[in-house]
Amino acid sequence: MVEEAKVHTPLVAVERAPYAGSNMLKDPVSIADPEAFEIMKNEKKRQKRGLELIASENFTTKAVYDALGSAMSNKYSEGYPGARYYGGNEYIDQMERLCQARALKVYGLDPEKWGVNVQSLSGAPANFAVYTAIVEPNGRIMGLDLPDGGHLSHGFFTPQRKVSATSIFFQSMPYKVDPVSGLIDYDTMEKNAMLFRPKIIIAGAS
Repeated sequence: MVEEAKVHTPLVAVERAPYAGSNMLKDPVSIADPEAFEIMKNEKKRQKRGLELIASENFTTKAVYDALGSAMSNKYSEGYPGARYYGGNEYIDQMERLCQARALKVYGLDPEKWGVNVQSLSGAPANFAVYTAIVEPNGRIMGLDLPDGGHLSHGFFTPQRKVSATSIFFQSMPYKVDPVSGLIDYDTMEKNAMLFRPKIIIAGAS
């Protein structure tokens, strides 16, 4: 009589995936992904205990948290109100139109005469939108140099490489501040502008 051989499969420890065994549609992140939650907690502690001097990194409100974590964030909404590439955007359209109306109201602009784009996620793409509306590709711009208080999106580059998309897409020349007074050296700036002849001079800082 031949007895059937029994194969014993060794037990192998398998690391549990973050969502294994959890109800991923209902569980809070503390349960669904404790490792990520711990990092988030530590970041919150850092922000609460420190003195943040970057204005755009202010500790935001509960209302903003609620909006960022709402069902609105599930939706694709390429295009503009009334002309989207995906369906089901009626409430996204309402929200964007509300934002547009409020933006115009802040600046006291007549909506019959003015329009506003509120889709930029940060300052850099907002700047780029303005540049491309005024300056052609490979056109010339001038901006405050990054070490002097300017921003990457003002056309910053180094002798080794073009750092920002702005300096790749356009020809850029920086202007600087006086190293002693910390004020813009307008005389040198004017001379360089007359030679370089930029289409736009960016008067801003970061």
